[in-house]
Amino acid sequence: TVALAACQKAEAPMAAAPVEVAPLQVDLSKVDAPAISLHASDIDPSIAACQDFNGFVNSKWLNANPVPADRSTWGPFVMLSERSLEIQQKLVENLAAQANATGTAKLIGDVWATGMDEAAVNAAGITPIQPILDQIGALQTPEAIATFLAASYAKGQGYVFGFGPSADFKDSSVNIAYASQAGLGLPDRDYYFDEKHAGVREAYLAHITNVLKLAGADEATAAAQAKDVMAFETRLAKVSASSEQLSRDVSLYYNPVSVADADALTPNFKWSAFFAAQGLDAPAMFSLAQPDFHKEVSTMLADVPAATWQAYLRYQTVDNLSPFLSQAFAEENFNFYGKTLNGQAEMQPRWKRVLNTINGQMGEALG
Repeated sequence: TVALAACQKAEAPMAAAPVEVAPLQVDLSKVDAPAISLHASDIDPSIAACQDFNGFVNSKWLNANPVPADRSTWGPFVMLSERSLEIQQKLVENLAAQANATGTAKLIGDVWATGMDEAAVNAAGITPIQPILDQIGALQTPEAIATFLAASYAKGQGYVFGFGPSADFKDSSVNIAYASQAGLGLPDRDYYFDEKHAGVREAYLAHITNVLKLAGADEATAAAQAKDVMAFETRLAKVSASSEQLSRDVSLYYNPVSVADADALTPNFKWSAFFAAQGLDAPAMFSLAQPDFHKEVSTMLADVPAATWQAYLRYQTVDNLSPFLSQAFAEENFNFYGKTLNGQAEMQPRWKRVLNTINGQMGEALG
């Protein structure tokens, strides 16, 4: 201690006064604890362990713990997630109740209060996204559509392709930009062609029609536009790699090109203009992953009618934002993606959906 004391500087700087933070108290005794402990009584001796070890160990527990209606799977980790959501609910309610909250606490509290105001959300209907739909309705030329696509990424939206940073596969000390395939409403390219998914395609076409009707189109117009949207996505799917291919061949993500070379590859979509729209200088190199996909998008800008592009962009906009709109939009979104695709019987209650949004957009802050 004496030796260390000698190392001290003569005058240490004064520490800043700690910021007063209101304590967040959660009574854990009122939080449902998941029953996930293994007990000897869980073993089913009537099942031969050497023939069906899963049944021997798990059958009793599975029979006693059916999948809840608002879930598509159930098990210890999902149960822990449920417990965590209950704790988070109490935390954000505490934040929303703080009249003088600032910074992160106010941000989370405001999102919670806004999301939980179901009456206001239902009264607003489609109004919150009408400005975007009006922009889409004014697109008449390939140049205008390309400009809209580029500008949408600067606003945190984005259509048709994916774009973001990741490590350079050949130099992990730096990040580069990656532009990759996207734009499909179904889970994978094979859903558009495989006969075993014919029923899903039929349900998806009905879903597109319903979304366009909710957006204001009449029955006949919505049905016709839905077919156009389906044909549009099917054309994208033809030049898309499958999820199996992407998971087995990482090189499909890596196609380093200069911006000038990318512009030459996609003459109707200028990447130089895209980077400028993001407020960025053109990089020396970025990865134009799945180049055949981007070439097709460029071709579609020229040969797909503006009305079809409008229908596709209108559908994508409303479909992507439906969970945050009024009940009719949220239910249509759930009926297809939750029920048809994932077998979930019931929509999660609003408080869980709002928490999922907070976790998705500001999970680190809530943590």
